[in-house]
Amino acid sequence: MKNTWEIRNDEETKQIVEASKEHLLLLNDEKELSEKADFFKALGDGTRLKIIGMLLVSDLCMCEIVSGLEVPSSTVSHHLKVLERGAVIQSRKEGKFTIFSLNKEGVAPFLLK
Repeated sequence: MKNTWEIRNDEETKQIVEASKEHLLLLNDEKELSEKADFFKALGDGTRLKIIGMLLVSDLCMCEIVSGLEVPSSTVSHHLKVLERGAVIQSRKEGKFTIFSLNKEGVAPFLLK
């Protein structure tokens, strides 16, 4: 018995795209799709996961994160922006410091056992 893949035509492929929107509802909302993509992008890096781990224990300022990870502040700054864009963390001003905290409710289901 010979199995061969048969390429679907454009119409069949478009039907698959439409059916996927029924199975994965966020595909119907560009804003929600973009937010989810940003969220998962934020989780997709080892350094960012280390920052998440630190923030799981305590809110921190950037200088504390830099010190803990022993990486340049420019690197930490980039990762913090990605994490904020993905709604994984939030920041607040306290005097001259910006304090970062983890969105535990949003992240915990994906990272904690």
